Amino acid sequence: MKKQPSASHMKESGKSGVFKNIAVVLIVVLILAVIGGIVYLILSGGEKTEVKEASPTEHETFVISTELPSETLNIDRKLKVGIVQHSLGKASKDCYEGFITELNNRGLLNYTEIVYIVDDNDEKCREKLKNLIDGGCDLIYTIGRFSSEAAAEMTKDIPIVFGGVNSPAEIGLVKSNEAPGGNVTGVSSFTPCFDQIDLIPVLLPNVKTVASIYSNTDESTASQGIVAAKEAENIGLNCEQYPVSSKDELKAALKKIKEAKTEVIYIPVDKFLRKNMDTINEFSYENKIPVICGDQATLESGAFATSEVNYNSIGRRAAELAYTILFDKGSPAEISVVYKHDCNNIVNKEVMTKLGISIPADALSKVLLWEKEE
Repeated sequence: MKKQPSASHMKESGKSGVFKNIAVVLIVVLILAVIGGIVYLILSGGEKTEVKEASPTEHETFVISTELPSETLNIDRKLKVGIVQHSLGKASKDCYEGFITELNNRGLLNYTEIVYIVDDNDEKCREKLKNLIDGGCDLIYTIGRFSSEAAAEMTKDIPIVFGGVNSPAEIGLVKSNEAPGGNVTGVSSFTPCFDQIDLIPVLLPNVKTVASIYSNTDESTASQGIVAAKEAENIGLNCEQYPVSSKDELKAALKKIKEAKTEVIYIPVDKFLRKNMDTINEFSYENKIPVICGDQATLESGAFATSEVNYNSIGRRAAELAYTILFDKGSPAEISVVYKHDCNNIVNKEVMTKLGISIPADALSKVLLWEKEE
């Protein structure tokens, strides 16, 4: 008679079988992973894109470079693009990141070598910019007024695309916004007065009257106030302008606004008015008249709402212009300066409550509610 295996022997054999099965599964999984990795490398062509993000506190020059892919955009070499950033603030960094993001989204980092200069020292920034120009460059992206004017002064041949310059035509950076006429074009950061005024019927659909207050001693500020007033009229609002140059004139203007039963006040980006926000806020809260302002800093000082430039959007639009120049052979002389870009609509939640304002439900999805951090 054949001897039956004992219970303990059957238990050990079972364990051995299980371990063998697990080992086989692990080997199969490992083989599949290796094969999958090889297939991925073959399909992707082994390309690597290395983007080094600059810290706003660093004063260095970075080089971003990638392999030139097998497919091309009618070019037989990699193009060299210089990025020059003078300011170390968040807005300038957003202009840089938006530019890089858009180039990457379009796959253009594969066709370019980018030299990124960031330095807030005037002399050092100019020196690095000169070295960049002397070393040869297909296009320069300049962030802010200083970098843009310095580049335009140093070269009349290399195409320059600027981002974050408020009024390029007024400072002589271009001959006109519609037809720049030289080697410079770009994206303005002019306060989006149109968007700010257009925000009024969205948040306050029953409003019919607006007062535009601005300093008449500052050309840029006055321009914003006047443009805003014209836009208010364009969308069917009655708007009175109140240019002021002193605190007494401001108080007199507020008194007239109250007597006229004006429903909303608009103030642009204005240093004088910013210093006197306590006076404006006291009047606003007491008379339940909301203030639409020119930037988030003023909103955080007590205004009701604003529509502010999205600087990342400025960078993305600048990258689009760079694409047109580099790959579509467009001429900066004929490419109009871009003024329209994405904005962030912001409402001061605390002020909204103080004024007793209820924003329409369909408008809530179009704004960001801002609150002070505890």
